[in-house]
Amino acid sequence: MERATIRDVAKKAGVSITTVSKALNDYPDVNPETRSRIQEIARQMNYVPNVAGRSMGGRVDKVIGLLINDLRPIDPSGSVYGILSGVCHACQDNNIEFILMTTDSRQQTQRTLKVLCLRKQLTGLICAGFRLHDPYLQQLDEIDIPCAFIDIRTDNPDVLDVTMDNERAAYEAVSFLIKNGRQNIALVNGGPDADVSILRGSGYRWALEEAHLPVRPDRMLSANFDASMAYQKTKELLDRDPAVDALFCASDLMALGACRAIEEKGLTVGEQIAVVGFDDIPVARYLYGGLTTIRQDFYLMGYMAGKAIYQKIEGQHDVHVDHMMYELVVRGSARGKL
Repeated sequence: MERATIRDVAKKAGVSITTVSKALNDYPDVNPETRSRIQEIARQMNYVPNVAGRSMGGRVDKVIGLLINDLRPIDPSGSVYGILSGVCHACQDNNIEFILMTTDSRQQTQRTLKVLCLRKQLTGLICAGFRLHDPYLQQLDEIDIPCAFIDIRTDNPDVLDVTMDNERAAYEAVSFLIKNGRQNIALVNGGPDADVSILRGSGYRWALEEAHLPVRPDRMLSANFDASMAYQKTKELLDRDPAVDALFCASDLMALGACRAIEEKGLTVGEQIAVVGFDDIPVARYLYGGLTTIRQDFYLMGYMAGKAIYQKIEGQHDVHVDHMMYELVVRGSARGKL
């Protein structure tokens, strides 16, 4: 199928080629309604700019793009900055251009992943912050540039999955609680559409089953990686199930919310109820006697993703990324029963 040209878009929109060019590049001197109509026509026609025509002398520089999904105003975990700086430094070390892009679920329905890659003139793509049902995960077969996803499994053999072993890390965290005398361990997990939540939940169940402890659905909470929601869910859990003596939380933010709920019940974190988090965010060492947690290296994830995509761009065929290492950091929030 022949690709639509800017002339085709102009003809269908009933405007000049210059107007189309200005509308697609968001020039302010185009009427907003006209701009919106032209952009919609271009999207429907799957129009993308001519890459060679926009480069100096027809030469196209190699560019790796980092695409962050659902970027939020505050990032207490430091994951976005860690990944961003890691990818950026990998690109700098290999003398390749780097650009940062953002998207969300709405934008993913308005512009296909293929069109995004072509418009940004990408030769490699790294994605972070995506969930299992995001539209772009269903479009990976449509792009023909090296691609990596951070902290999610894509089940696509042509896509690099850059992640730590979330299942084993959760297993080790819960096993630590069990070895320290905890028998009634609840889970405060993220959301069902987050791949890491599925894996961390699996690790939680694995540890309980290995220790011949019951896996109780009523002790498995979902708080969507939100501290306030974790606080509320933990309060409700402790009201109905006072036997709970430990919590494994799939993020430090949720762990901090859970710790607040524990203290409001008149209990002491680390004594009556032990708490283990996940991430090792900067404030983790300072609160509740220090939060016991799984430390993961977001910078290393970003750097290894950038390095691997560069290697694939350069034609290496045997590129792979091993599971990123993690570490169980033991602090005051989880210790043996007194």
